[in-house]
Amino acid sequence: MRYTINICQERVVDLNMSNSAERQTNQSSLRLLRIMECLAAQRTPMRVQEIAKKVNMTQATVSRYLYALQDAKYIYQDSETSRYALTWRVCHLSENLQSFLSLRNITTPFINNLANSLSLGVCLVVNQNNECMYLDCIDNPNSPSLQRIGKQAPLHATGSGKVLLSQYNDFQLNEYISNTELKKYTKYTITEPDELRKELDKVRRQGFGMDEQECELGLRCISMPLHDYSGNIIASVSIFGNLDDMNDQRIHAEICPLLKKATDVISSRLGFDR
Repeated sequence: MRYTINICQERVVDLNMSNSAERQTNQSSLRLLRIMECLAAQRTPMRVQEIAKKVNMTQATVSRYLYALQDAKYIYQDSETSRYALTWRVCHLSENLQSFLSLRNITTPFINNLANSLSLGVCLVVNQNNECMYLDCIDNPNSPSLQRIGKQAPLHATGSGKVLLSQYNDFQLNEYISNTELKKYTKYTITEPDELRKELDKVRRQGFGMDEQECELGLRCISMPLHDYSGNIIASVSIFGNLDDMNDQRIHAEICPLLKKATDVISSRLGFDR
């Protein structure tokens, strides 16, 4: 009988320990959610002290959760300000992407910096219904006029378009070619399907797309992809200018490294883990 009672007591102790551990896990989960909600509601990067005050936790506790979220690529820390903000990886937790952050809000500082540093035009482009759509575009007095925000351009004849097309599989690319006129805009425009396929293979290998006066004479452009948390290419950033300002030496020595650095940082803030 005593043996039975001891067994019952052990079971009660085990049950209490189990409940205690479960409650502790639940509390940790709730704290994590409160921190994410705080960052989402603020919509701008925050310091640890600000977050701790908002969620009523110690800075040490908040820091532990922030490190975990950063390791999981749900947040990033700005290296200059040490502030924290959500990445696009949180978007798979919600259907409403705009409740957290907007692509343009992330890219605008980088686009401005590229345009100012290089004195060239810079565009942010997405694929909409198999056409390029310009979400943002900073023109430059030394570049041909491109007032294209909200406007569209062909995928096959632009550097950004080639980058966006480069993630199409064979079926998707064949569908695109079958349903799209590969219109000739200049004497340099690629209009043959096999030539376009070879060009896209080149884009995949080198990691960027080029527009060699294919859409507009006198205009040269280099484009690199932006990846989201799932690894998909969701947009591209392009730098464009006239032939003198976009010569081969400058592209390889100056433009390409700056564009690569910018697109890598943007992609990391979108939750991409290379």
